[in-house]
Amino acid sequence: MSGGAKMMAQRGQRPSLEFRPIADLLIDDSYQRSIDTGPSQGLIKRIARNWDWGLCQPLNVAKREDGSLYVIDGQHRLAAARERGDIYDLPCVVVASKSAGDEAAAFVALNQQRRPLSKLDLYKAALEAGETEAVVINNALANAGLSIAKTTNPDAWKAGQVSNIGGLEQCQRNHGEKVLRVACLAAAMAFSGQVLRYFGTIFPGIAEAVATNGVEHGDLIGIVLGGCEQTEWRDMINRAKAENPNLNMRGAAVLAVGRMVAEALEA
Repeated sequence: MSGGAKMMAQRGQRPSLEFRPIADLLIDDSYQRSIDTGPSQGLIKRIARNWDWGLCQPLNVAKREDGSLYVIDGQHRLAAARERGDIYDLPCVVVASKSAGDEAAAFVALNQQRRPLSKLDLYKAALEAGETEAVVINNALANAGLSIAKTTNPDAWKAGQVSNIGGLEQCQRNHGEKVLRVACLAAAMAFSGQVLRYFGTIFPGIAEAVATNGVEHGDLIGIVLGGCEQTEWRDMINRAKAENPNLNMRGAAVLAVGRMVAEALEA
């Protein structure tokens, strides 16, 4: 074994990799989450409708002493396969189980170890796959001389890199590509050459200002933004939030930026 951290002894028995008929795969409701919820049913229908074997990871399955097979991880895939009606077996990693308690412990461990995909991860995958919204966002950023950061840690960013995928998506969905492009241009003009540490905080206000006042005022909005440092905008947004406790941070950004842009338009 190579140097480094000391490894603990292996635990458990080696699993077997098998294709098992879906009719033989059972669910133990004593530890499994219910799939009778709106989000779960929506996920099942999406998986079923767009079934792709390349995306079907093996189910984690416990084989009890009586030979019965209980799904520890993968019940949404199982439910989707059943809903389709043209899938008869699924790939499974089968491990021996002595009790439902062992399975419950494995269920918890599997879910604790799983790192959920971030918005940034999903965006990068969507862009690689050529999905329209991701391409539109990428083009809007590139047109403004901006780009998506490789990480959500601002200490690792270079000038002009951003990671506020949710805000960019919301702008595109609510206001369309033209507003998105002008909002990105205004931000790039205002904070040229800077690490955009507070871009995600400020951007909802920029997008709303462009949408409300018109894309023809993009340059003016950029000038207004550039009149303050990013940290000053952050502080103004935080004050707007404190003065209006019912506002979320997006609403506070809309209020803070909107006020300053309105004053400039009236001048």
